[in-house]
Amino acid sequence: MRVSESYAVARKAARLMLILNGVLCVTKLGVGGLGRSFALVADGLNNLTDIGVSIALYLGMQIARRPPDSEHAYGHGKFEQEISRLISIVVLCTGAGIIVAGVRRLPDVHSPPSLLVCVVAVFAIVVKIYMYQFQNRTAVRLGSSALAADALNHKADVAATACVLVGTGAIWVGGPAWASADDVAAIVVGTLMVLAAAYTIRTASSELLDRMPPEELLGNIRSLAKHFPGIVDVEQVMGRKTGMHYLIDIHLEVPGTMTVTEAHKLGHDVKDWVMASMPQIRDIIVHMEPTREDRT
Repeated sequence: MRVSESYAVARKAARLMLILNGVLCVTKLGVGGLGRSFALVADGLNNLTDIGVSIALYLGMQIARRPPDSEHAYGHGKFEQEISRLISIVVLCTGAGIIVAGVRRLPDVHSPPSLLVCVVAVFAIVVKIYMYQFQNRTAVRLGSSALAADALNHKADVAATACVLVGTGAIWVGGPAWASADDVAAIVVGTLMVLAAAYTIRTASSELLDRMPPEELLGNIRSLAKHFPGIVDVEQVMGRKTGMHYLIDIHLEVPGTMTVTEAHKLGHDVKDWVMASMPQIRDIIVHMEPTREDRT
């Protein structure tokens, strides 16, 4: 899938996630407040951050899809990783706030949550499972770290809402003596948010530091180039990720008797061949080298 198509699909996915997160947020905050469940309110706040994530994803994709210009010769794709990191910092801070609030509420005496809280929790789990599966498939299809981070967030949300369900069920089974289970569930919700956000920050930061592409991708590039007519061997393949695509540097060995013009044309032919075969590559810089025997 080409760059423009990839970002169009990503924006559509972000819009769908925004709508579903909005529905869940309003429902959880409303029912959590009326149903006396701090855990569900905390989960609703989690979905409120998800709304921010979806908006940031959409806007981030708009910027990341911009082509190279005079000040950004390699394009704006890195903005996707930066958006992932900034969003995750917000989620981490929100989760930390929920943990603090939950701990402070532990000594308080609460009325048991309404049974409607369980109904909403089950509904939310079903919706979030769908959101995770949809976003994860889209992330894998596009190779998007931002969408993968969003999918991981949805997966954590499933566990978080399950904690709300377990906490509410414990209160109904154990009675008023188990009222603190609702606060414990909220603390677990916050903890899961913090852990998911920390993992995403680490991944996005690694890509911003130009972590090498997966070995499988490099191996495919090496194989395609090595078997192209006229290429003796592939000396080196390096790369880095920018947005949903990769920028590659490849060193190709050709006979030392080849003229500069011939080597130049062959390098362009290899580049076109590899990029046509692997649309996840945005650009390739080809270095033509004489064979090791011709260097001596």
